[in-house]
Amino acid sequence: MMPRFNRHAGARRESGVVLILALIVLVAMTLAGLAMVRSVDTGNLVAGNLAFKQSATSAGDAGAESAIAWLRTAVGTATLYQDQAASGYYATSQDTLDLTGSSHDASRALVDWDLNNCSGNSPAACIRPSAAIAVAGGNSVNYIIHRLCKAAGDPNASGNSCATFKSSTSASPKRGELKYGDDKRFEPMPVEYYRITSRVKGPKNTVSFVETIVHF
Repeated sequence: MMPRFNRHAGARRESGVVLILALIVLVAMTLAGLAMVRSVDTGNLVAGNLAFKQSATSAGDAGAESAIAWLRTAVGTATLYQDQAASGYYATSQDTLDLTGSSHDASRALVDWDLNNCSGNSPAACIRPSAAIAVAGGNSVNYIIHRLCKAAGDPNASGNSCATFKSSTSASPKRGELKYGDDKRFEPMPVEYYRITSRVKGPKNTVSFVETIVHF
């Protein structure tokens, strides 16, 4: 009697292997799809945060412009010789002031940007900025102005020292000319620099700081 062989056994074994491979590929594709969705979501989140950050930084211009407008009304008067805390103006540079609140020193002085008396921070001093200004995009901005002087009072007084700007009163000699009378002269009374720091808070608690230096 001739032996009989089962011709379909190998085929059944091959079908089982193909099924396992198909399941592995399906799982891999599913994981890849989930990773792609997560990547897209993260990208959208980052793009959204950057957009809010850029909007907040642009809104800082409103704070600087408001501060400059206030300074123009007082420049040249004794108003700027002393602190005007209600308007966010200070006659000295306050170099040790922590403008961004990033320091953890117990002796630090902070700016009361949220107008809550520096609640939760317990600084050695809490410095008042301007009132909040509402701007486009749901942003709000406060500013603080510092006259870049060592002491309050007359900037030209003995013992005071200020960062100043000197503007020319006449043109320099023209090219090829040797005129001693046309050389560059400077005003005898220099003008002080003012530092404007604006803090913008966005609708999603994004915070930006913009610093501007001006003179008049």
